[in-house]
Amino acid sequence: MRFHYLSAAAVVLLLVSGCTSAPGATPATSASSTPPAGSASPSKSASPSETTAAPTSEPGEGSGQGAGDPDDSGRFSYSCTSLNAVPDTTFSSLAEVWASSGYLRLDSCTANYQGPQPYEPTDDEARIIGIAEPGTDPAQGLESYLAALGLCTRVSDDSASQVFGGSSRQLLQAASELCPKAPQGKIIALWAVGARAGDGQYAVGDGGLAAGRFHLRKTPPEGCTWSVIGSDGAQKAGGGAVEGQSGILLAEKDVLSSDKCGIWEKME
Repeated sequence: MRFHYLSAAAVVLLLVSGCTSAPGATPATSASSTPPAGSASPSKSASPSETTAAPTSEPGEGSGQGAGDPDDSGRFSYSCTSLNAVPDTTFSSLAEVWASSGYLRLDSCTANYQGPQPYEPTDDEARIIGIAEPGTDPAQGLESYLAALGLCTRVSDDSASQVFGGSSRQLLQAASELCPKAPQGKIIALWAVGARAGDGQYAVGDGGLAAGRFHLRKTPPEGCTWSVIGSDGAQKAGGGAVEGQSGILLAEKDVLSSDKCGIWEKME
């Protein structure tokens, strides 16, 4: 009997040890709890210095850009040139451009459409296109929308006369509506209301410059010349850097012509 009791006990011990000695199985998903390289969104993969200024709004089609939130829906990319001649940098959203550690060294950027073809504007995009090109079929207004996005990125003082000054009042108004929270949002608004002008020829009133007193924002290089032609076609004023910095008065229907003078700004 004693032998049978010992045999039974041995069997029990063997069964217990067999159950407890096998290692517990680890769920297959635990090894992939960290996203694989390349799966993170651009805003998460950027360095800390590039994410502090990123907006907290959720991305999505339409993206609420009219409210000032940048587009990180993946529909657009941005190729930016730098003032120090480094290779062009590509960004996947306005948020990335704005938060870039080299933002102040960017000269200007070109927006590119990355979405499905043919282009079908979201409601937000159609509204901005309607401001930039009144009466245009929004489905045919991609170039205008891309131009507005480009103005929302970064435009250096060196390029402002050409980029901002060469843009129509409607396009500037569209950009101002599109990205009021951009780092240069207030600057875009000044150009949009006719409170700034660059080199070139500008009429006062009728969607052009606002009437009032203007002056040169910075001391221009040598060779600055400007003139003001009145509504009767006669020259009302003219001069160079010194007179331009002192200020000039522009009335309705005047025409300001400026060469190598830089940026004019309306005085308060």
